[in-house]
Amino acid sequence: MKQIYTIIAILFFALTAIAQTKPVITFLPASGDWSKASNWDLNRIPQHGDTIIIPANKTAYFDKGDTLSNVYIKIEGGLTMQKKLKLSATSVIELTATGKLNAAGVNRSVEEIYLGGVPKYDPNASSIINGIGFAASTSGISPNGFNLTAMPAATLPVIFNSFYTTKKNNNVHLNWSTAQEQHNQHFEVQRSLDGNNWSVIAVVLGAGNSAVLQHYSYTDKNMTADLAWYRIRQVDIDGRYTYSTVKTIRAGEAVSAARIYTSGNVVNIELNKEIRNPVTVRIINMNGQVIGQRDNQQASYRLTIPYNNQITGMHIVQLNDNAGYSEVRKVIL
Repeated sequence: MKQIYTIIAILFFALTAIAQTKPVITFLPASGDWSKASNWDLNRIPQHGDTIIIPANKTAYFDKGDTLSNVYIKIEGGLTMQKKLKLSATSVIELTATGKLNAAGVNRSVEEIYLGGVPKYDPNASSIINGIGFAASTSGISPNGFNLTAMPAATLPVIFNSFYTTKKNNNVHLNWSTAQEQHNQHFEVQRSLDGNNWSVIAVVLGAGNSAVLQHYSYTDKNMTADLAWYRIRQVDIDGRYTYSTVKTIRAGEAVSAARIYTSGNVVNIELNKEIRNPVTVRIINMNGQVIGQRDNQQASYRLTIPYNNQITGMHIVQLNDNAGYSEVRKVIL
């Protein structure tokens, strides 16, 4: 029994270590290469310290060897190994009930995963491993590198559903909401006047544990700077934390309801107002043809829609919720 508690304690500290800086990066297409930046919602490939999410019904192909430290990989869809992945001992891979890890089978000798120098997935293991399960410093060595049980004490950071900023006179109003909270202690409202150095201007208590939408707000009064950046830092009861996206406020400039821009082969939409109805995003060419469309049943503050990299030139991005809200912007693809 003492050995079991020791294993759980080691895993808990491993999870605590990887969560100190944990930007969440999510795989976007139904299938695609891990090494392609535009396949990820942050328009970059995963890096040290990330929480990496492969959603259900999506498959990432690990097509280029890499070494990563302090990462948490949550596989709800599929991860197909084509090259070798080396992880630090403080990293964790979780397979959910819908998750699957498999080898491409082209060159099994390099379709491997090492964690802290220990083989967790190599030619000795079954080529297909289905969840529920996890690999961590406390799990075994291949062919038993994945412990096929639910992970103890594994929690994702608080999931931000929205973050909006508006300015009236010299007062900046910040509103944010969460879709899920686990062990959430409080939020720090942070402001920067140069985009690099941040100060805490308010602390707002969190809901603790919640599986329903929670709303929060704060007003930064008498903010007279010409330019300011805002973000929310969420802090767990054990000191772990994560950040919202960053919002910018300029003096004398109306705050846009939506920021629409392209990166890689993805159109990004960052909403700066709460929209309660489903939102449809369309990409339309100058001939009026719809070349891409995505229906978002719940409009979180960031929406993405990938497009074919062979499509170039001026296009129109149209947002519509069929309840009075509409945005139209021109972008160059």
